[in-house]
Amino acid sequence: MSAPLLSNAMLTAALLAGPALAEPIVIDGVIDEAEWVGAQRFDQFVAVQPLNGAPAPADRRAEAFLKSTPQGLAFAIRAWHPPSVPQTRSRRQRDDGTPVDRFNVMIDLDADGRVGYDFTITTAGDIMDEVINNENSFNSDWDGAWQHAVTDVEGGYSAEWLIPWSIAQMRNSGAPRRTIGIYFDRVIAATGERYAYPNASFQRPRFVSDFARIEIDQYQQSQLAVTPYGVLMHDRITADSEFKTGADLFWKPNGDHQFAFTFNPDFGQVESDELVVNFSALETFFSDKRPFFTENQSYFDLQHNLGTLFYTRRVGGSLDDGSGAADIHAAVKGNGSLGQLNYGVFAAQEDGVAGRDYALLRSTYGGEQLTLGLTQSHTRRPFLDRSADVTAVDARWTPNNQWLLRPLIIHSDSETAGLGQDGYAGGLSVDWDMPGPWRQQYFALYSDDSFELNDLGYQQRNDFRYFEWESGYRQDHLNADSRYASHAWEFEWAYRENTAGQKLLNSYTAQRYSELRDGSNLFVLLRWRESAFDDRLSRGNGAVPIKAGPQLFIERSIPRRGDAALSWYWAFESFPDAVGGQSYFAGLQPRWHLNSHVDLDLGLYAWRQNDWLLWQQDREFGSFSSQRAELYSNLNWFLGDKQELRVKLQAIAIDASARQARRLDTAGRLLDSDAELNDFQLRNLGFQLRYRYKLGPLSDIYAVYSRGGYAIDEFEPGQAHGGLNSGLEDVFSLRDDDQFLLKIAYRFEL
Repeated sequence: MSAPLLSNAMLTAALLAGPALAEPIVIDGVIDEAEWVGAQRFDQFVAVQPLNGAPAPADRRAEAFLKSTPQGLAFAIRAWHPPSVPQTRSRRQRDDGTPVDRFNVMIDLDADGRVGYDFTITTAGDIMDEVINNENSFNSDWDGAWQHAVTDVEGGYSAEWLIPWSIAQMRNSGAPRRTIGIYFDRVIAATGERYAYPNASFQRPRFVSDFARIEIDQYQQSQLAVTPYGVLMHDRITADSEFKTGADLFWKPNGDHQFAFTFNPDFGQVESDELVVNFSALETFFSDKRPFFTENQSYFDLQHNLGTLFYTRRVGGSLDDGSGAADIHAAVKGNGSLGQLNYGVFAAQEDGVAGRDYALLRSTYGGEQLTLGLTQSHTRRPFLDRSADVTAVDARWTPNNQWLLRPLIIHSDSETAGLGQDGYAGGLSVDWDMPGPWRQQYFALYSDDSFELNDLGYQQRNDFRYFEWESGYRQDHLNADSRYASHAWEFEWAYRENTAGQKLLNSYTAQRYSELRDGSNLFVLLRWRESAFDDRLSRGNGAVPIKAGPQLFIERSIPRRGDAALSWYWAFESFPDAVGGQSYFAGLQPRWHLNSHVDLDLGLYAWRQNDWLLWQQDREFGSFSSQRAELYSNLNWFLGDKQELRVKLQAIAIDASARQARRLDTAGRLLDSDAELNDFQLRNLGFQLRYRYKLGPLSDIYAVYSRGGYAIDEFEPGQAHGGLNSGLEDVFSLRDDDQFLLKIAYRFEL
């Protein structure tokens, strides 16, 4: 039975009654007037999807409440749902972005536009939390400890949050009052509508800076939390078993300072990376779910196109002798502030002779309009007889509500076996949020050929000059009878060359992202790429000429509406080959919803490349006619509020037939050669069966079975092999890894 919504008169009376009558807030989803006495109320919700600013209609209206308590910031939202629109309540795992009916509360604790935190509750009671950097860049790697609840009420639903003061570091926590930035919204999945207070949108260049500024009472709160964990792993191939233990410790003496320590840290054994087949010379970037590394990580993240100064997957990554992953002996991280000066420190030590030592310090000074930053990192790699230092100076300047400028200058200095090398890089990114529907973005980046970030940071490449111009245009006032709710157009020119003046990229792009009134979306991209060079494909043996050609990409996502049994995703792409001609990609991934607690998807993605150019050795290359298929499947079963069962499968098969051996001559021409070139077939498998039992906030028991493998076979010219279908069948016989894992992690707050 639904609880009745509080009348406006009752709420107004409660708000006017004064704080003396307030009772402690119980986070149960029911907005009790006795508990919310003295709360601030916000009811001016407007449409931000589509982004037309229209007031929320009566049958879609919402109101939000904010109350500062000694336990933390308490929020509540109640929302009306139109009877004619189906409610979408599919269960989803934490941080899963599947479109469902939901509420968002976002907070800028320092009210300076630098960092925001997003706390999402779905109408099914699932949650998502994200850190917002660079105004509108969301990262869901972080998981916070906060209370939440949702309930059905007459005409709609209501939700409550309690965000503890210890959720993140903030400046000047000792003052009796503080100003924060807040943003509330509610999303109706079946129509794709989003209504928010204030009128701010992550589809604009400025988002966090546009949060409403609210003054609240401030309370001091300290915290000491310890999360010990134990993992029992059994290898079903070698019959060996291993037991590992470790612990994460988080200490917040007050709001201004926060520290994290880890010993033999949890490497996220229950999380599985996506399989990646990478024949390029560029390193693949992976996200990180390890609790120690995601806690307060946003302060170290500059969110700049030059690269990442602190790539957390370096720590505990492959050892320098190639013998496997490194064990982390211990690591420490701290964040804090002293007035307008903020700081962050990090240090870690890996075990073994091939382990590394890391240290990083970052400090920033300033406020909402101008912030200056300094970052210094040091990496010691004894096995390679190498040490590396990186120094970066950055700034964030917002002279007014239209402009945002972010300059960055970096110097790298390393020494390997007595040989020194130093390099420089710099860049400027500019956002111009023009009045009306237009916006502009400009990028100018430079790196010399000696610049190096990849000891602790991440960069795809050095040795380049890069320029980019983007112009965006929004259409949010379409006719009511149009099937489209909005269009977001973007036009882009991008140019890159190396410091020797060779053109690496010159492209022109037009794209449109459209939101439809049934909650679905459509994305279309058209691009023309001029002829250029690839100076990385040959691994230092010369620049390879790349032919000009067009690219077309279309993507369509159709979410579940109400109790519908199906949701859909499909995509198509045509893209130019390096040597000439076009290649094609198509993918389809339907999802079956047996009910709101069980869903299964099955995706098939296929590539047909007519002239796939791969490096062989030195100046030798091979052109292949290839077919590639990737199979994805995910089963999610929610057995109540505390138990989840997930099955995840990813299988990749590639069948490549040799077309022509090629050689890069000293004049930079790619010529046919008579070198021997073999067909090959690649297979890659990842499978995981995972059961999760939730013990409490950030406390779980996992039982995980996983299996995987990788194989590549070569075939001499004329040698028969089964082709792509055979490869896709054989992929399921791979068994390089076959293990069972049992893990328990429990968070104690002392």
